[in-house]
Amino acid sequence: MSILVLTNRIPYPLNDGGNLAVNNMLEGLLLQGAEVSLLSMNTTRHRVAEQQFPALFNQLKQVITVNVDNRIKPVAALTHLLRGKSYNIARFINAAFAAALTRILQEQTFDVVLLEGLFVTPYVPLIRKHSKATICYRQHNVEFEIWERLARTTGNPAKRWYLHQLATALKKYELKHKNDYDLIAAISPVDAAHYHQAGCTIPIVTVPFALPAAQINKDEVNNIALSLYHIGAMDWQPNQEGILWFLEQVWPIVLQQVPQAHLHLAGRNMPESFTTGHWPGVTVAGEVADARAFEQDKNILIVPIHSGGGIRVKILQSMARGKAVITTAVGLQGIEAATDGKEVLVADTAPAFATHCISLLNNINMVTEMGEQAFQLIRRHYELEQVSAYFVHTLRQHKLSDTR
Repeated sequence: MSILVLTNRIPYPLNDGGNLAVNNMLEGLLLQGAEVSLLSMNTTRHRVAEQQFPALFNQLKQVITVNVDNRIKPVAALTHLLRGKSYNIARFINAAFAAALTRILQEQTFDVVLLEGLFVTPYVPLIRKHSKATICYRQHNVEFEIWERLARTTGNPAKRWYLHQLATALKKYELKHKNDYDLIAAISPVDAAHYHQAGCTIPIVTVPFALPAAQINKDEVNNIALSLYHIGAMDWQPNQEGILWFLEQVWPIVLQQVPQAHLHLAGRNMPESFTTGHWPGVTVAGEVADARAFEQDKNILIVPIHSGGGIRVKILQSMARGKAVITTAVGLQGIEAATDGKEVLVADTAPAFATHCISLLNNINMVTEMGEQAFQLIRRHYELEQVSAYFVHTLRQHKLSDTR
């Protein structure tokens, strides 16, 4: 099977969920014997030099990149806002990328064109014009819901209004084009159900984020001192807001009951307010060179987010290492195989979240048992070879039944 993968940024470095999702899918497709080509935008905001490309790219049939200036331009942003158009989408509509896509479709034949995320979907008409390939939209998030949640949780009225306008324009685009593809590969059953409820009539399958077998392996539980940790992109607003909520409303309750408790925070682009603020019992590491090394001696991951969409990759990665996880209902979204109280603990209020933290900090056996349950869950439901085999089988079956 010959597959062309389109992305709105080069899926490297592997320091965020989107890049990991694309990277692991590329690896999974190769595991299934597919011939894979990659066409990526090399954007101004996430520029990657060719000498930095990962070794995985050497296994692909070809890698083509196109420089795209996706910086936010105030005049263009205002124009789209006034017209009710999505500037989030418009920033990735690029003539040079369209020309590169046209060339590759005219020169080669593909069985499938895989659209990784919403921001490359404007190229569907061009693909239809130059190819008979099955078009599969791999849905990473219900994008407009991210902005809707951000608008709801933002205190500044002007900012709330602006975020609401962005969400409305993005929703209009996302729902208008929901039936443009031949197949949707949703990241979770919740997202698949959302598209069905919105009137999507094309086939939808659930293809979750998956981890290579080599990454599913437990760390030893630290018997000396249990500690909490969080690691994630700190330039992502839901992470910033979630950690601030935890520090201001949850952490004081935890310290009252467990005065020796310690929290470790890591992540790229850590806001100065976190590094300069006085938070008793908190160590702020900022960006770390090796995330696995940072997590090695820590036992309890917290993911206290209240907005955002898609699936929290860090939760799956930590479960694969046998960590205990405390999160919110939003944080657990997309990981439907996990059960609250078994593989993970879920709480949406500060007192309940603090209670879970206190319970785990005081009970190493509970941490060990939860970590084991989480580890086994990942092996059963989120192992890359199993997930990619199902996905490729689905693509083949759809291609065989395609009567276009």
